Order: sequence, then structure tokens, then C-alpha cells
Amino acid sequence: MNQLTPPDLNFVLSRCPKDIVNLLKNNPLKLFLAGGFIRSAIAGEKVSDIDLFGDTADNVLKIAKDLAFSRKGRYFQTRNAITVLASPRFPVQFITRWLFTDPVRLVESFDFTVCQAVIWSDGVKFHSCISDLFYSDLAARRINYTSPNRIEDVGGSMLRCIKFVKRGYTVQSPSIAGMIARITISLNGAEKMDEARMKFVITGLLREVDPLTVVDGVDFVDEHEIIEQENMKG
Repeated sequence: MNQLTPPDLNFVLSRCPKDIVNLLKNNPLKLFLAGGFIRSAIAGEKVSDIDLFGDTADNVLKIAKDLAFSRKGRYFQTRNAITVLASPRFPVQFITRWLFTDPVRLVESFDFTVCQAVIWSDGVKFHSCISDLFYSDLAARRINYTSPNRIEDVGGSMLRCIKFVKRGYTVQSPSIAGMIARITISLNGAEKMDEARMKFVITGLLREVDPLTVVDGVDFVDEHEIIEQENMKG
């Protein structure tokens, strides 16, 4: 694991609403800012919402209710998250499906490396944790699937991958294969399948056949010309 550069850490916090920064300060190692907001701030992308993670469901619910009250907004709760709405401010999502006290485990839980970033406070200073591939994949605008070791709706990862591609990101065969392998296993039972082996095999099957992508100068044979020559010999 690595860390955000100090300028990036300060930049993200400067783009974060003051009440969210204060929530992080007032809940040291109990509340974490993670995922898409950090990526969007650093990459200069449009921010859609803010994702916060917490240590317990009760604590997260209390913080969400207090934020909704202070913003004079409203909140609604699903089995995965509590969302605070107070237009025109950014929606804030408190994720409740997955709970964390360890920022490293939180980073590891994300499905794409460009989302593997977290910021938290110890009550005095702010800290960060990112995956080793966060900066390189973000710079390349590359979607790299992590096959996270958690309960995951991989169908959601596939749909999120499509959204990233529409934003100009690229996705390579191993990541597509990883999602296909994960969803296949979820349908058939993990105890009977080797996910890593399945990903390897599927990666080998995902090959482009467009001649324009060939880089080795292969001479392509015109099949129609062969047929005509054979007919002439007959």
C-alpha cells in the first residue's frame, strides 16, 4: 500500500465540503472518506457524490441523521447505504453494507484500482492510503479489476466498468476476464471452481481479430482470391 502525495491529500480535502471534513475530524478512525470522490478530485472529473464508510451501522446511522439535520435535508436508507440529500449540495452516501475500522482493508475492498483510495483523521492529522497501482492506472485512465475478497455484486462492477469506459477509460482483457470469472462462479458455486485459473483461460479467449490491430506486419491472405485460383485450376 502507498499514500497520496501531500499536495493531492490537501487538494482533495480543499474540495471536500467543510462539514464532511469536520465529521472526519470528529470521528477519528471511525469514519473514512473513500472511493470516487478522491479519484474525481485528483483527475479533475465531475463529482457526483461523496462516499463515507464507518465502523458500525449504529454509528454511521447517527452521523448520517446529524448531517441531514444540520444541512436541513433528508435521508433515506437502503440495505446498502444511507443517502443524505440537501440540494444543491453533493449527495453523501454512508455505506452500511461493508463496515471498516482498518483503512487498508477498506482500500482492498474496492473493485477497481482507480477507486482504491481512502482518507481519514486521527483527531489531529489527516492520513491517506492508496493501492500501489492507483496513480499509474489513474494516469493511464485504465480500469483494473481487483477481484476483491468480499461479498460483491459483480454485476454492479460490470455496469460500473461500462460507465468508466463511457468516460474515456480503457479496460483490458484480464480485467474483463476477472469479472466474467467472478460472475460465473457466483452462478455455479465457488467451491467447485478455481477463479484464478478461470480468469487465465478466459483472458486467453479474449483476443481481438480486427486485422487493423495487428502490429507484427502479418500478411493477410485474401480467401476469395484463393477460391478463384482453385476454380481456374479445376
